Amino acid sequence: GINSYREHVKPSVRIHYHIQDAGQVVNVVPDYSRIWVRVRDITREGLEPVYDQVQKMAGGAAIMANVDHKVSLISGIHDLLPNRIGGAAMQKNLEILGDIVYNEEELSFAYDMQKANGKPLEGIDGKIRPLRETLESPGGGSTDVGDVSYNIPVVSLAATVAPKGVPWHSWSVVASSGMSIAHKGMIHAAKALGMTMIDIFKDEKLREEIKKEFDNRIGDYIYDPFLNPGPPPLDYED
Repeated sequence: GINSYREHVKPSVRIHYHIQDAGQVVNVVPDYSRIWVRVRDITREGLEPVYDQVQKMAGGAAIMANVDHKVSLISGIHDLLPNRIGGAAMQKNLEILGDIVYNEEELSFAYDMQKANGKPLEGIDGKIRPLRETLESPGGGSTDVGDVSYNIPVVSLAATVAPKGVPWHSWSVVASSGMSIAHKGMIHAAKALGMTMIDIFKDEKLREEIKKEFDNRIGDYIYDPFLNPGPPPLDYED
């Protein structure tokens, strides 16, 4: 049902699943099975109808198989609300720090990773880019920082931690995270964040402008967490 549903959702929707338990032996109908599904969209408003439909599919599958079923919500997060004024303040500090510089050993490692993945041998891109315009519907990964950003202003950044072009969620990025390529990126990010926090702490006008932008972006929206109050259900493993 989920795979057929992919033809009827917006291009921004992502649905992932993992069959965690489908029985222990062959040629026997299992007494229990479990699937972990993750449903994503750029905004909560876009996510909710997709999540509702997937829950209906679970109910429909249970009727078809004549079994009982249960849906346990174990995570749910908001999109990330940007703060451009805070981002501009951090951009200045990134430009002060300048590009990340890599040595021959790091570049050799990067070329090996790119070669192993069939990617162009382009090394590592640690350049500081200009601040881009804020998109109405930005892409990107999911993070619980999104929920924080709907309660207080959040300033964040991305840092280079792997060779250019290697696929994310792969062994190549994991290997890079254990050596100086990723360490340099994290130190660079920590410096930029620390410098920006000092600026915000010392500059009352900057703080007020960040708060004002936050209030304008929130508008009349009332934050309502996707998850129910309290920890995830204790029986979701059952």
